[in-house]
Amino acid sequence: MQPPDHQEIDHVQAHLNPTRPFCFTLILFILGSLSVIVSGCSSSDSTDYRQFSEKIDHDRSPSDTTPVEATADAAPEQKPVEPAAQVETSATAPVKPEVPAAPSEETTTEAAKSDSPVSSPAEKNASTDHSLPVVAQRPDPKKRALTKEEVAQEKIASEPREVKILVKDRSFRTTSPENALLVNYDDLDLLKVMNMEPVTPRAPELMPEWLKNLDGKRIRIRGFMYPPFQQTGNEYFLLARDNQICCFGKNPKIYDLFPVIMREGVTADYILNRPFDVVGVFHINAVSFDGELERIYTIDDAIVIDK
Repeated sequence: MQPPDHQEIDHVQAHLNPTRPFCFTLILFILGSLSVIVSGCSSSDSTDYRQFSEKIDHDRSPSDTTPVEATADAAPEQKPVEPAAQVETSATAPVKPEVPAAPSEETTTEAAKSDSPVSSPAEKNASTDHSLPVVAQRPDPKKRALTKEEVAQEKIASEPREVKILVKDRSFRTTSPENALLVNYDDLDLLKVMNMEPVTPRAPELMPEWLKNLDGKRIRIRGFMYPPFQQTGNEYFLLARDNQICCFGKNPKIYDLFPVIMREGVTADYILNRPFDVVGVFHINAVSFDGELERIYTIDDAIVIDK
């Protein structure tokens, strides 16, 4: 076997070890290819990449959505939210951002209605129901239907009575202090004294003489204090016959409740639900207001005896 000659050795070395011009050419080719690739990436529109990404999402295989379906099966109470429909656009046409139009008045009104909480039928009935709540109360005997006898009695009571002197004579004893005449409310009751109901402004003229003679005399009378405006330092208060419905209720008789004016420099404290005596000068004077009789008796220069 003959050894290879020098020409064959040089040919093999030239094939295995390329020359420098060849390497230089190869480097220039690689650099040119890189410049073309970089320029192509920089000149591409971002829309192409976005559409390409959307297409990949759209063409995703069902196996990629398996974890989502498994999560939906694990929580059946929560309904999966369907993805919004994606609109495919052409690769060449650029996508322009959409400017939302100004909402109209009708749209704003509808949105406000949709945002407001929906009221149930019970709430609607409650909002429109203005009737008062039913409260259990004891039946009032005055509101029941009257019998024929009661209607006849009320008719007789509403009609003016014939005035006639029922107590023709009456005397009073004196008592302390200041030799005051001892008087009680029965002596001033015009229904018992002269059968007068209702009391009219002419009552002082029709009174018996013994009652007229009490005018300007110092008397002592026992009664109850009608609630005044203040607890202490009262220079004026109303003296009531009793503390029941007769005087503390509606429309007391004019002779069962009359004013008391304290002596100068003297005041009275409120006496609650306890009878006491008043000593003062008694006056008979019918005072009317707007055609209605307001008072017929007064006591002034008074002092209170609470014992």
